[in-house]
Amino acid sequence: MMFNCITLIELTINLYTMKRQFFYYTAMTLLLLVPVSLNAQQSLKVNTEESKVNWIGKKPSGEHSGYIKLSGGELQVNDNELKGGTFTINMNTITNVDLKDEESNKKMVTHLRSGYFFDVQKFPTAKYTITSVSKLKNKDSEPKKATHRIEGDLTIKGITKKVSFDASVNVLNGKFAASTPQFTINRTEWGVNYQSKSVTSGLKDQFIYDDITLSIDLISK
Repeated sequence: MMFNCITLIELTINLYTMKRQFFYYTAMTLLLLVPVSLNAQQSLKVNTEESKVNWIGKKPSGEHSGYIKLSGGELQVNDNELKGGTFTINMNTITNVDLKDEESNKKMVTHLRSGYFFDVQKFPTAKYTITSVSKLKNKDSEPKKATHRIEGDLTIKGITKKVSFDASVNVLNGKFAASTPQFTINRTEWGVNYQSKSVTSGLKDQFIYDDITLSIDLISK
């Protein structure tokens, strides 16, 4: 009788030990698998506080510059490689940085937000959707200014046009960052025709150039 009791106790201990080992190895396996899954396919939210679109507009007598903040967006990443994404531009945040006089600055920003330019009351956001990302082949002797070629669709004032640009894409302090050198778009393709020499005749030197110079700074959360 005593032998049977001892055997039963030993069996219970062995079963308990086996159960603990089973749960331990199961947990370790899950811990190993989860990082691989996350690293393989991720959707990273854009940090709207640190991301922006910089702009420069020019006319014969000079130029003005500023930036526009983002209201949202995400980057699609696979094995630390950018594969796609979208970001929404908050047109109500159009900001001028070169006019130091407060009244002149306010007048400029109000004008840009009005129906003469981007009509932000009717079109409060713009959007860029990435449709293709390809790596650039840089020669070893050349400075590596950009790493990728990005193609996508830019929607402004309800009009969508294809826009492509080069970008430097990196992982910095655990965050995904992308920045572009300056590139240009023709504003009249999106119906921004105010003081355009190609749309309105007789402007002489009182025109604004059609090309807007842009650069983009994106960083994930």
